[in-house]
Amino acid sequence: MSAPEFNAPASQWERIDLRGLPVPARPARVVDALAGLGEGQGLLVVTDNEPRGLTSRIQASRAHDLLVDVTRVAEDEWHVGLRPIAPATDAPSAESVLRRSAPFAEMPDGAIARLATAASMLTVRRGQVVVPENSEWPFVGVVFEGVVAISSGSGTPRNRIFYEVFPYEVFGETEFFDQARAAGRVVAISKVARILRVPREVLHAATRETPDLIASLGRVAAQRVRNLMHSLCAQATLPIIARIATVLLPYAMPDDGLAQAVAPLPHMTQAQIAAAAGTVKEVAARAIAELEDHGMLQREHGHIRYLDRQKLADLIREYS
Repeated sequence: MSAPEFNAPASQWERIDLRGLPVPARPARVVDALAGLGEGQGLLVVTDNEPRGLTSRIQASRAHDLLVDVTRVAEDEWHVGLRPIAPATDAPSAESVLRRSAPFAEMPDGAIARLATAASMLTVRRGQVVVPENSEWPFVGVVFEGVVAISSGSGTPRNRIFYEVFPYEVFGETEFFDQARAAGRVVAISKVARILRVPREVLHAATRETPDLIASLGRVAAQRVRNLMHSLCAQATLPIIARIATVLLPYAMPDDGLAQAVAPLPHMTQAQIAAAAGTVKEVAARAIAELEDHGMLQREHGHIRYLDRQKLADLIREYS
């Protein structure tokens, strides 16, 4: 099946608006819409909830792959582009990884092949540093298995996680543009993380042939700025219990009641959750215990395994 470019004409996109629909009913609505797509069409989903849980549920329910492109366009509005693609039949190759990553997906075959030839793969374990802070790392990374986090301590023992990078998302786009040293520390937070490293100099050469690549990577950088502004605003205005709930909400599945959390949250430590909320472990631990007392989460062996999306969302809304 041929598929539309993300910047293709509106006639190649079916659009559905999930706002106003009960959250637990949303995955089935999207799956039905995907099943009804015509040749070469994609689906544009509009939602008022952070869509990571939604896209995780949809991908788990499908027999073949989706190219996913998420854009936050307002405080409570996300646009999710979903495009069916052929499933990978062999072990991931550099070319197949690039084809599943939205910034690279529409590049011409020859340009993709040249990037793939120059790229290399790296496998790391939980806690292993991929990129030290303030180091020279002349690549753009594409995660294709597991999750890494971008953090910074600014030279102090207190670490701050700014955002996570999930499969087929990129990191290093800021350094691609300003050619400076790594702005943050990149560390694996899943049991295993696999990364494709594309040399920046090869990417720069590719932009001369495919100028749209600059806009695609620029949009990644712009989305990161937008999300960081939202996160910093939450930290400045919300009490700690709501800040912890804000960190946890993207890992919540779109189900009624307590449901299994999206990976890698079930393996994250309280210190990591605290770093994402801009606080310390002891403060985060008290907030997590309070959220559990109110039935918003459930722990097993000290780790958060289940989340109640609706209760977390209601708590955040109460303090916003």
